[in-house]
Amino acid sequence: MKLKICSLTSFLILCYIHIMAQSNLPPITDGTKYNNAEKLALTQINALYEVKDFMRSASKDEPRLMVAGEPDSTSKYYWIKLGISNNGMFRTSDDFFVNPKTHNIYLWDQMDNSGEVPFHLVSLQRWRHWRHDRRYWNFHTFKDNKLVVLDFNGKEMHGTNKNSKPVQKKK
Repeated sequence: MKLKICSLTSFLILCYIHIMAQSNLPPITDGTKYNNAEKLALTQINALYEVKDFMRSASKDEPRLMVAGEPDSTSKYYWIKLGISNNGMFRTSDDFFVNPKTHNIYLWDQMDNSGEVPFHLVSLQRWRHWRHDRRYWNFHTFKDNKLVVLDFNGKEMHGTNKNSKPVQKKK
């Protein structure tokens, strides 16, 4: 029971932080000044075909990329948000993280319920591999490079959903 309460509390805190972070972001303007490292991080994210597709499909809803965080004493990444900005509000679709030293790209895996870390990042390659599998959008973790579905308490679910392979994208 104590674990359930702790898991629920952690989940609610993460949701609250995510909502507050979105509502407290600075206004997005085309005249925003970025330093060279920020420009490089934004360029890397903007070059991803998933981002180009999002920009194209959401063109009527004012799609944007914005820097939401810089490397500091608590994080070594640039935090880049992809979303739509209209009606005076920014709504996030994806959260990308770029390591300015290695230029590796990661995404925030908000459904990782392993309890190992409160803020789980997955590599761009892993995200591309698993994002088309609907189980990825439920609570999960990864074990031996396999997606393992978890219940709300972080316990492994048993049955046919346990072992998984990514769904092949139809052409």
